[in-house]
Amino acid sequence: MVASLLLPLTGANITVKVHPVVLLQICDAYIRRNDKQDRVIGTLLGTATEGVVTVSRCYVVPHTESADQVAVDIVHHKTMHELHQRVAPSQIIVGWFSTTGGGLNSSDALIQEHYSKEVTASYGPVHLRLDTSLQQDKLPCSTFVSRGLALGDKPLGMEFVEVPCDVAYGDVERVGVSLLVSGDPEKGKPTAEQETLATSITRLTALLGKAQAYVEDVVAGRREGDASVGRYLADTLAVVPHLEPAAFERMFNEGVQDDLLLSYFAHLVRSQVSLAERLGTAALPLI
Repeated sequence: MVASLLLPLTGANITVKVHPVVLLQICDAYIRRNDKQDRVIGTLLGTATEGVVTVSRCYVVPHTESADQVAVDIVHHKTMHELHQRVAPSQIIVGWFSTTGGGLNSSDALIQEHYSKEVTASYGPVHLRLDTSLQQDKLPCSTFVSRGLALGDKPLGMEFVEVPCDVAYGDVERVGVSLLVSGDPEKGKPTAEQETLATSITRLTALLGKAQAYVEDVVAGRREGDASVGRYLADTLAVVPHLEPAAFERMFNEGVQDDLLLSYFAHLVRSQVSLAERLGTAALPLI
């Protein structure tokens, strides 16, 4: 067995930049994990230049682990990698991720050793660890590289060295991550998934009622109007298409039917993929 050791940042001259979508995908995989799984692991894809590793894609790799061994679905890993190469040939394997909240263990060293065969960079694979507990409304992540420890010709173990990790947020992406972090940690689901159509319509109706009350008060002279607010309301109403109630209801019903059809096909494909994984793949042990 390969032992693992976590040391502070020393001598690793690389920086890891993680795309926010990767964090969302990892959290989604953690939510959908099997009940008997404590964590999920997977492959990181991206680009590697001198001193900078950019992680822009990822996918989950089924695995099982115990105190003395870990087994990874190699067939699934290779299949997903081939599919990603067809879509984005420039994306290479740069490392792997896990959702472990505690310290490193021997399984991490075994998985790191496996991915070292997939990564050609001199510093080896990058290990991204994401804490999905969402404590204190934060989504902390950390990244590591590894190097072997030996006494003469005899290997003793592996040391993990933490390297700087930055999350490259855009304005739109920051909103999505904020929704994820503000979710209910006990239920483990983001707020955006908990809001139903009825709740959204209720909120919209309340906002429209508030705007209408403001306009009526200004027209009746009960409050002083703000020119900037008036222009904003006028511009907002100007972009709203004028539709007859019957035409709007028909468009709304067609949109709902299209969404339901897409949801049905998505569930059908997910079921077929899950069935194919159970029938046609097998987890191969790393040791």
